[in-house]
Amino acid sequence: MKKVLAMVLAAMMLLGCVSFASAEGEKIKLNVWSFTNELQGMIEKYYLPDHPELEIDFQIYPTDGNAYTTKVDTTFGADATSADAPDIFTLEAAFVKHYVESDFTGDLKEVGFTDEELSEAFPVMAQIGQNAAGVQKGLSWQSTPGVLMYRASLAEKYLGITSPEEFQAKVADWDAFLETAHELKDASNGKCFMVVGSGDIWNAYQYQRSQGWVVDGKLVIDDELLDFEELCKELEQDDLTEKGGAWSEIWFAGMRGADEVLCYFLPTWGLHYTLKPHCAEGADAAGLTEEDIKALSDKTGGTYGDWRLVDGPVAYSWGGTWMAINAAKIATWDDATKAAIHDLIYNFSLNEDWLVQYAQDSGDFVGSAKAVETILNNGGTPNPFLGGQDHYAIFASAAALANGSLMSEYDDTINGLWNDYVTTPYTKGEVELDEALANFKTAVAAAITTITVE
Repeated sequence: MKKVLAMVLAAMMLLGCVSFASAEGEKIKLNVWSFTNELQGMIEKYYLPDHPELEIDFQIYPTDGNAYTTKVDTTFGADATSADAPDIFTLEAAFVKHYVESDFTGDLKEVGFTDEELSEAFPVMAQIGQNAAGVQKGLSWQSTPGVLMYRASLAEKYLGITSPEEFQAKVADWDAFLETAHELKDASNGKCFMVVGSGDIWNAYQYQRSQGWVVDGKLVIDDELLDFEELCKELEQDDLTEKGGAWSEIWFAGMRGADEVLCYFLPTWGLHYTLKPHCAEGADAAGLTEEDIKALSDKTGGTYGDWRLVDGPVAYSWGGTWMAINAAKIATWDDATKAAIHDLIYNFSLNEDWLVQYAQDSGDFVGSAKAVETILNNGGTPNPFLGGQDHYAIFASAAALANGSLMSEYDDTINGLWNDYVTTPYTKGEVELDEALANFKTAVAAAITTITVE
C-alpha cells in the first residue's frame, strides 16, 4: 500500500521490550527494505528511541516500474546472504503471495515466533502471509478489511434512508445492491450514481468465490465470476455508473461531492488515506490536520462528516503490507539477532499494548485481533468524519469474515487479464461471454506457463 502515515507523537514507550545487545556489546545491525517510507517512519519514531542497541539501515525502492521486486529478485538471485541483502523486507498485497511461496522468505518460527503468538493475528491477514503448506512467512501491522462507504445526505435525499442499518438492508447482497442502483437512478433522474464504475465492485465481489484462481495447479473460473460479469454488464449498459475508473479524476470528484456518487468500496486505508484526503478541494495537501481538512470541506462545500460505513454485500479485504524475513540469512544470525528481529516484527504486528496506543494515535486499523478487541472494549473510536460512527466496530466485523485463503501468487497477473479480456469487452457489448472466456484462457496460458489451462 502506497501511503505515508502522519505520525502524531514525538515518541511512544514500548511495553514489554527487551534488550538484545550482543555478547561483545556491539550494536545489532539490521537491513530493512521496503517500497514506501511508512515502516521506516514508524520504526524511527516509535521503536529505535527505546532500542539503542539496534542500528537499522533502511533502503526504500518504489514499486513504480517494478523497481522494488526487481531489486529483491536481483539481490536474492545473486547472493541473498550478502551484507547488503535485507534481513527484513516488506511485501504488499500485489506480490505477497509470490514471495511467501518462494524460497526467499523464511519461517517466522525460525526467529522465535510461537503458535500462540501467531494466533493473535486476524485470520485473513495471517492466511495471506502463509504459503500453501501453512508456514507463516509474513505478518502485517495492519488488517485491511473492506466495507461499503456511502454519503448519508444522498441516501436520505434520494432513498429516504436516515441510518446505516437502513442502508445496509438496501445493499445486503448483490441483488439488493443492483435494485438500489436502479432506484437511485430513477429517484435522481440519472444525476446520482451508485458507484463511479463497475470496476469499483471487483475487490469486494471476488471474495464471494469458493475457489481462487489456481487450484492444484489448474486455472479455475469460479461460477461467481460469471455472475459478476452479468452484474457489471447491467451496471454499465443501464447507466447505473459514471463509467469511470478508480484513481481517476472522476473517481475523486465523487468523493469531493463535485459529482453525485453514492458509494465507494474501500478498505481501512481507503478511509484515512483516500476518502478523507479527497473529501474537499485541496484536502490532499501534505501536512494537513483533521481540523484543516474539515475547515477546507466546510469552506468549499466538501463532504467531511457526510460519510457512513456499512458491511455491504460481502466481507472482503484489499491491500496490506507484510513483514518477512530473509530465509538465506537465518543461518547467519546469532541468537541476539534473531531475538531482535522477532521483537521488532512482533511489536509492530502483534503487541497488544503497542498496537492499541498506535491505533489511537494514527486511526489505522491494526492486524492484531486482541488489540482490536481491547479497543472496542475501551469504547471504540467515534469518528467525526463519519458523523460519529465507530469505524473500528465496522471494520472488526468485516475482518473477522474475510477469507484470505483465496489469494494466490498469480492473482495480480490473472486479475489484469480477466479485466482486459472479459470484463471490459463483455460489459461494453463488444464480445459474447464464451468468446471473452476463450480469449482470457489463451492469454493466461501465454502469460503463466506453470499452470494448466483447460
